[in-house]
Amino acid sequence: MKLFSYNTNRLFVYIVLVIVFYLSFMFLRFSLQIHGYNGGYFRWLFDSLLFALPVLFCKRRCLIYLYLLLVNFYFLSIIWYYHTYGTIMPLSSYLMFYNLKGLGASIFHSIHISDILLFLPSICFVIFLLIYKSENRQILNSSSLRRNTIMTLILIIATGVTAPYLFNKRLSGKDPLYLFSTTEVGAFKKYGIIHFWIYQIASFQSVSSDDERYACIFMEQLSKKESCLAKSLPTIMGKNLILILVESLQSWPIGLKVGEVECTPNINKLVIQEDAVFFRKVIPQVKDGRSSDAQLLINTGLLPLTTGAASSLCAANTFPSLAAALKMQGYTSVSFICDEKNYWNQEATTIAYGFDRLYAGMEGDRERKYADENLFKTSLSTMQKMKTPFYAQLVTLSSHEPYMEPSLLDTPLIQEKFVNDEIKNYLIAIQLVDIRIMEFIDGLKREGLYDNSIIVITGDHEQMTFNTYEGREKLRAEDCYIPFLIINSPLDSKHTDEVIGQVDIYPSLLTLMGCSDYSFRGLGDNVFGDNISNYATFRTGLEAGGTGVSETIKQHRKDCWKVSDILLRMDYFASH
Repeated sequence: MKLFSYNTNRLFVYIVLVIVFYLSFMFLRFSLQIHGYNGGYFRWLFDSLLFALPVLFCKRRCLIYLYLLLVNFYFLSIIWYYHTYGTIMPLSSYLMFYNLKGLGASIFHSIHISDILLFLPSICFVIFLLIYKSENRQILNSSSLRRNTIMTLILIIATGVTAPYLFNKRLSGKDPLYLFSTTEVGAFKKYGIIHFWIYQIASFQSVSSDDERYACIFMEQLSKKESCLAKSLPTIMGKNLILILVESLQSWPIGLKVGEVECTPNINKLVIQEDAVFFRKVIPQVKDGRSSDAQLLINTGLLPLTTGAASSLCAANTFPSLAAALKMQGYTSVSFICDEKNYWNQEATTIAYGFDRLYAGMEGDRERKYADENLFKTSLSTMQKMKTPFYAQLVTLSSHEPYMEPSLLDTPLIQEKFVNDEIKNYLIAIQLVDIRIMEFIDGLKREGLYDNSIIVITGDHEQMTFNTYEGREKLRAEDCYIPFLIINSPLDSKHTDEVIGQVDIYPSLLTLMGCSDYSFRGLGDNVFGDNISNYATFRTGLEAGGTGVSETIKQHRKDCWKVSDILLRMDYFASH
């Protein structure tokens, strides 16, 4: 392989590579379809300057080719992750290799044919490098000149990157770290990759004394407020709690009829039962941890980390939890999951959240569409043998994307017309889950467990949002609603038509199960109380509800995101 000699005009090659990376960045930027963030093109230039720097140090062309390949795949990982999850892949997720198991179909579905355009600038650069002759050009022929050039470039990059922080002394929409914490994708489009790295690294730093003090004061005030609002409610004695956390279940398919076909006929019947309490307007609040964040929210009453998955970064923490509260009343707690125990680090979090046992790998070796069938059969068989009362968490999988083919072939939905087949296949997947849930409930009745159990059905996060079903491009918060259904509920709520957040499920379940005096009642509202916020924010900052809600309440709900991040990072409950 031919060496780049020291008299090679590397500066010229460097400039060409800067242009190449800038074109790639523009493709990456335009792949993130979020409205209202059209500026920031100049800031991406500094990313290009930085990413091209290695060419000034490489003596072998093969190393440059390898570097180009790695960078392009890094760009693709951002695009593919965004296609699936609607956010930027956190740096910590690149270490969670086990999560890739079984996701081949999902990754394939994230790939768009247009993604090949990302490689075009780099391919042109490789061709340029193969034909470029530099023997007669000696712009960087001295080591001192090379060193000065590199130092000058580094200074230019550092100045351009630090400028947004130097001129913004207060947290505002102009500050990169603040914007990343409120709308990550928008901030990424505006400030680029270097600022995203800075934000990620800053988020992983130890908690400052000011933040620690702020969180402690917040928690003291929250505790006093809860004490003032506490009231006597009927205590549930000996009722089992069965929580079904349904993959990608949203509210809009429930009650939906396409033509004459009900999408969720069985859940529709459950919703209208006399002893059912149904909240349709629940804002999902998961972030980088996706399904694992849903378990964090429901089981601990905490909101997710600002960046990164708590299941990976905080699995060794001490957590207050629903399982721990119920254990004080003599409950045994178990969790059933279709994935393997290492997926989202669930073996560790199951212990951290106070469960006595984890039953993993329910999917087995069969196709994913059969995962829930095995999950419900195995869990029912296990619950028959368990000492009561118990808390059982069942995490489904069959309705996980991609929705490339129908999971049921004998449904009338096959014949209906939709905006696209993906929406049709999503609704068919939900229809299959609807069937499995009813089979499970029939099994509970058959085995004599139903009457003595409170059954909760909820979704883990949004996936196929309502605007997609309608063929509408702009996303609203209400397009993301997930359901929260309680069957055999001994309590009623006057707030079923109001907006709640996913973080409100934990304190509500504590109240429902007679654990209102537990030491930590979560950062959310109890939906069985007299008043709730009727306001919640999506992970991107989109707001839902809020009609007639004071700015003080809105600010408190927003502050809970910041406080929860601090509590998780400082392992607050280990010492409090």
